[in-house]
Amino acid sequence: MERTRRDAGLSTANPRSFYGARPDTSISIRLLNVVRRGLRRTNSSVLGAISRRLYIRATQRRGKHLGEQQRVLLSLLQPHDPLKREKSLPAIDLVVPFVEKDLRSLELVLQQALRNVRNPISRIVLITPQNSENTGPRFIREESHQILADIISSRSNIVLRHDQDVLGPEILAELENRFGRGDRNAGWVTQQLIKLSAALASEAPASLILDADTLLLSKKTWLNSSGRQLLQLANEYHTDFMKHTLKHFGVPKELKMSFVTHHQLMQTDVVRRMFPEGGASLVAWWQSSTDAIGRDLGDYEVYGAFLAHHYPTRVAHGSFANLFSPHLTTFLADRERTGWSPERLIPGYCSVSFHSWAQVDRADRGD
Repeated sequence: MERTRRDAGLSTANPRSFYGARPDTSISIRLLNVVRRGLRRTNSSVLGAISRRLYIRATQRRGKHLGEQQRVLLSLLQPHDPLKREKSLPAIDLVVPFVEKDLRSLELVLQQALRNVRNPISRIVLITPQNSENTGPRFIREESHQILADIISSRSNIVLRHDQDVLGPEILAELENRFGRGDRNAGWVTQQLIKLSAALASEAPASLILDADTLLLSKKTWLNSSGRQLLQLANEYHTDFMKHTLKHFGVPKELKMSFVTHHQLMQTDVVRRMFPEGGASLVAWWQSSTDAIGRDLGDYEVYGAFLAHHYPTRVAHGSFANLFSPHLTTFLADRERTGWSPERLIPGYCSVSFHSWAQVDRADRGD
């Protein structure tokens, strides 16, 4: 009876009630959930364009960005798949940086990407830190090696690379100069540099960079044959990222919305224009940071802002519609018990992110 009741609840309730960080049953949240589902069915680029123009006018009058609820609504008003009707789609790379703790859900992350990315995927590039002996991944648990081996052997187009190989000599030298041979304080900036370095090195026209804690729940077309791409609008707002982007690249932001979406398509030619000297240009970007650890560097934000400013005709704005969840353990248990797909467990959203630092059972798992 207990199982039946929970399963019935899962099928009818707002997913935030089970998996959200702030389960809220207020009228405004319930109304927003209804709006979310309705807008997904419209997939209207016209509605998205009108709402962006109105938002820009409102921010110009106020002289600053609007509040979170207004940003959430603007994001939801964007089409979830604006390039849906496109045919003959170019193949792209899928790039997933990960560490050992991500192995818990990495296979599911890949399955969901392959299910929901409409572009053909030429290569899946998995990137992880190398151990101090330079003999393989930096894993503590012996079983982790077998889990990764099984994932790699399951698909012929998976390539495993290590952080040190992706970053290159210029960046590695700067990391050692700042932090020594350890990386205790270098985690944030290393994440940013790895994603951009991987996009720079790609032989495909573009790379879909996907955080290893994010499941894609909705089919999307990321790139068409003329180079027009999906660029999602998030409801977060990171002033430091935007200030640094303006400082380093001279890119202003008319549409005061965030591009920090936990996954993003990066076109190779655009990233190479941003960083024409490769690793040396990335180091210069890092060195222009006003923070010792580089916490004002935002890979997704800087790419999105640069693309929107320099290549506006290559942008198709879309809805982020992501659920932030600290309940990975509960989600995995519900999936195993019910046999339901992630899309059925979390309807109405385009993706869900299970950030490890926020998981309620983090201490119990030793992360």
